[in-house]
Amino acid sequence: MRRDGTQQRLWTAARAVLALACLIVLGLLRPALPHVPSLTGPLTTTEVERFILALAWLLGLALAAAVLVQALRRLTHPRPQVLAGVIPRPTAMSPRRVRDGASARYVLTVAAPAAPAVPVVAASEPVAPAPQAESAGEDDQRAVSIAVLGPLTVDGLAHKVKRAATHELLAYLAFHPSGASRDELTEAIWPGQDPKRTRPRLWQSVSEAKRALGEAWLHHGERYQLDRAKVRVDLDDLDRLLAAAREDGEEPAALENALALWRGEPLEGSDFLWADGERRNLHATLVDLLERVGRARLAHGDARAALQLAEQAIGLEDLHEPSWRLALQAEHALGLRESVRRRYDELTRSLDEQLGLEPARETRLVYRQLLGQT
Repeated sequence: MRRDGTQQRLWTAARAVLALACLIVLGLLRPALPHVPSLTGPLTTTEVERFILALAWLLGLALAAAVLVQALRRLTHPRPQVLAGVIPRPTAMSPRRVRDGASARYVLTVAAPAAPAVPVVAASEPVAPAPQAESAGEDDQRAVSIAVLGPLTVDGLAHKVKRAATHELLAYLAFHPSGASRDELTEAIWPGQDPKRTRPRLWQSVSEAKRALGEAWLHHGERYQLDRAKVRVDLDDLDRLLAAAREDGEEPAALENALALWRGEPLEGSDFLWADGERRNLHATLVDLLERVGRARLAHGDARAALQLAEQAIGLEDLHEPSWRLALQAEHALGLRESVRRRYDELTRSLDEQLGLEPARETRLVYRQLLGQT
């Protein structure tokens, strides 16, 4: 189960003390080294026993030393749980997935649209600051900012938050605009643990959050909530921009600004157990957004940027057929007829191997139209 930062440090310190004690005991119990009078002479049973005992002693010594070094390293260089500080200005970004064994992480790259809707740069160029999303506005008076579309970042607090559980509490409330009850928070942050132990921890985190947020912290009985009029949450900006894009018929500027909010994998670097479902939902949102932005760029004649976004959406969700269709259309616009054939064959093979299916009817029609086979 998940431990907060204080418990982890105490456990690491205990391991260091135990390892040091083992080293002292092993030093006092050092066995006699085996003596071999001649390389060609016979070994007695006593010498063999001494050799095995000395080897076991050396292994124990090495193991205790390794545990001590690892514990001291963790105590002196703790792994950061949360990135705190100023939320950087977003740039229009599109992530690609890099596989590392069974896990995957987001690596941010950017693509430059031909139309000057939102200034972005190519992946090989230095990333320059992009304009703030429209939803933020120049007159935004919200002093506190919480960003979860990337590593958890909190800024503008009246007092510094030190407890890892308090950071998780703020992240949970950022995902739940209507707030959460005491029992919901306790079960989310300390799942399956004894309420007699977790309730005092929750009170400590609630007190710290209230002190840090001031009037932006709302408390109704046993229910806690962030005052969204005083706290800017990037999830709220994302929802507003996506709604604006739908109302304006896939408005390219709103879509570009929505994509600009992403700084990486949601809550990257955090181990919040409750966040798995939220990450999956946002993952699907991002894949869809990449395809929509790419289609808008293709409509404005920027086929190369559209192809890049389509490929990165496929990298995140390898069987997302709308992104495959966008890639086919972008390659056709670039005059890459053979690439269209190869890509469609790759999609057909992947669907058959993974799901035993063929491409959707819409995908087949797009392919035939692109190759003039209608």
